[in-house]
Amino acid sequence: MEATLSHIRTTKSHRITAACTAAAMFLAVVLVWPHAKSPAQVVPPFLPIFATWVTLTEGLTAFLLWTQYRISGRLFLATLAGAYAFVSVTTAIQLLVFPGVFSPRGLLGAGPQSAIWIWVFWHGGFPTLVMIALAVRAAYRPAIDDSVARHRIGRAVIAGAIALSAVLCALSVYQGALLPSLISGTSYTQLSSNPVAVLVVALCVAALALHVSTTRLRTLMDLWLAIALLAGLADVALTLNANARYSIGWYAARVAAMFAASAVLGMLVYETSGLYRKLSAAHQALKESAAHDGLTGIFNRASFDERYPRAMAAAAASGQPLSLLLLDVDHFKRFNDTFGHQAGDECLRRVARALEACLRRQGDFVARYGGEEFVVVLPGCDRRAGLAMAETSRKAIEQIEMRGPSGEVQRVTISIGYASSVSGGTNDPAALVALADAALYRAKALGRNRVEEAGTSA
Repeated sequence: MEATLSHIRTTKSHRITAACTAAAMFLAVVLVWPHAKSPAQVVPPFLPIFATWVTLTEGLTAFLLWTQYRISGRLFLATLAGAYAFVSVTTAIQLLVFPGVFSPRGLLGAGPQSAIWIWVFWHGGFPTLVMIALAVRAAYRPAIDDSVARHRIGRAVIAGAIALSAVLCALSVYQGALLPSLISGTSYTQLSSNPVAVLVVALCVAALALHVSTTRLRTLMDLWLAIALLAGLADVALTLNANARYSIGWYAARVAAMFAASAVLGMLVYETSGLYRKLSAAHQALKESAAHDGLTGIFNRASFDERYPRAMAAAAASGQPLSLLLLDVDHFKRFNDTFGHQAGDECLRRVARALEACLRRQGDFVARYGGEEFVVVLPGCDRRAGLAMAETSRKAIEQIEMRGPSGEVQRVTISIGYASSVSGGTNDPAALVALADAALYRAKALGRNRVEEAGTSA
């Protein structure tokens, strides 16, 4: 199934927007870099706000990717959703164990190295999981068609990612003594010079390079996942250059992490709203199409049956009259037999256009009543104006000339039955149609190409 957001192709404007975003991000890193080690004011609420932002945005991204997987059955999307779920859980746990947020040493029995190791697993784990998702994308291109298997496999992937986060966080918190020391107090000097940092940077660079080289950024998903990976690389670079918590570089790195968490989510939300807009427009177009006659383009009988009673009720409620014209093309069967059905269809189209051209007021409408019959509804139109409109319509149709296959010319005429809710003495829609129909038959009986009013004698 190709109707998912992951299949939306990039356009020139998409690429320009992403390029400008990447350029702005690079410029921001360049401007911050020389000042990264400078200490900044400690803002205690910043870290909870940051962690909550990342947890929620990564969780929402995972959920939206999961829904895309449920629609498409593409295992790549489930794996990518797992990567985002991994970060969401990891960030939430890091907030709990971060020193100084909920307790001086952090919750869950955390040690001085717990938070930084969770950071390492977070920033090394996400690009690793993205590379696994890219491998899955290359190896398992066909969609999983079996809905039961699709759901079971998807749940296993998400559960596996969450379990991996829990295991790595538990290792950081409860087995910290087995891991090398990466931080001293609030200083990152040891981390910056440790091979672990080199590994994290290498994973970020490898994920970005592999993603760009394999996807060529053909879709919106590919494009904004690349931006997210680039922001994640900026986060790692600024953190390592900052050398300490609550420095300018440290704050800038957290902002980059928030952007990395939001890039794909922003694309998903924006494109989802765009799809809803397109769906609404398509629905409206479908409604319009269903309301119009396929041959003539004017309202069809079903639309007349829906609109006409409402117009009658509104006119009655406001004390206004309503005029109704029921029209029939004269000798249409003979015209069809002589000139052919294609000429007959063209005749009906031209009659419909001529009738529409006669309408002057908002609320007036013409519909194909059936076969060669048409109906014109004129809300708020009194007897004098209604009869004038009927005569105008008759004369407009009389100007239509149709040419036969041998060049012979046939002038088109119509017979019209007129009825008004005032002169007819009724506000019942069906009764008014019956009056107009009786007047139409009288017009045909009296020689056609004429207007007859309901309730009058010949």
